[in-house]
Amino acid sequence: MIGSTLIGVIGTLLILLVVYDAIRTTLSVSSSGPLTNRLVSGLWFMLLGIHQRRKSHTMLSSTGPWITMTLLLTWFLVAWLGWFLLFCSSPQAVVLSSSNATASLVERAYYTGYTLTTLGYGDFVAGNDNWRLPPVLAAANGFFLFTISITYILNIITNVIQKRQTSLTISALGENPQQILASTNGDGKFATLISQLQPLQQSISTLGQQHLAYPILHYYHSESSSKALSLAIARLYQAIAIACFASTRLDPTSREQLLITRKAIEQFLDTLGSAFIHPSQHIPDIPAFNCYADLPGVETSNTEIQDYLASLPYQKILVAFVHKDGWQWQDVWQTENGRGA
Repeated sequence: MIGSTLIGVIGTLLILLVVYDAIRTTLSVSSSGPLTNRLVSGLWFMLLGIHQRRKSHTMLSSTGPWITMTLLLTWFLVAWLGWFLLFCSSPQAVVLSSSNATASLVERAYYTGYTLTTLGYGDFVAGNDNWRLPPVLAAANGFFLFTISITYILNIITNVIQKRQTSLTISALGENPQQILASTNGDGKFATLISQLQPLQQSISTLGQQHLAYPILHYYHSESSSKALSLAIARLYQAIAIACFASTRLDPTSREQLLITRKAIEQFLDTLGSAFIHPSQHIPDIPAFNCYADLPGVETSNTEIQDYLASLPYQKILVAFVHKDGWQWQDVWQTENGRGA
């Protein structure tokens, strides 16, 4: 194995892959790297499958940090493997400092490890001048991965906190669309709802860009439905759609605010493709409720409201978002028998 040029080429490709993936994942504002995408989505798909059979929101709520740490560990291990293979491509790449004897495979792995971590014990050195620069690059690579990983973790923590704050703000309006409409109706003018929408518009738009830049945010699951962004967004979307469609007392300014918020939600939903969340093939079930008739200013029939909600194209991506987050469509409405397709 030692002295193979092919091994060196493979090692170089692995190094370039991990550097590209780390830069694309942490510094790009539009998507993650290819290695990151496949690793985190594969892990989540496996854990989500377990959850769907055994229903454990506690398990899912702990997976976000573990997926993040697995990703960072993968970067380091791939970089270690890449530099190890490169240092194995020549007998003179690594020698014992005291005798200039050629290092074994285990010794080269050890040399690669302490070079990447910038420990620099010095018991192994480059065998000739041609191999003095690669260890410097390896140390820089290790320092870069360590620094960028810390920055990435801090950004993720900040964004997760904001994500849950937005979810709680929406949940405070009501735990389902019916409650949101009832608590903010205000004699059919929805003044309370309108007053909450401007800060929510900015929060939702910001979350959309954060999820686009950090798709791994989708895998930070909350075991509490009140902190689940997918449920909060779906509930608010239904409530706004019903208010716009069914209320006869909305003034033009209030209606405009509702439509702006609805557009912000739809723009957020458009970013979900970065986390491999794609529209469902079927329209989700819309429960029929009699409670709408009790709301002031709502003169549209329950059947018309149900048909209107079912006709909205973004319902398909909403139900996919809810399911990919480990919840069921009936959790949006808090019904026992409502099922999303």
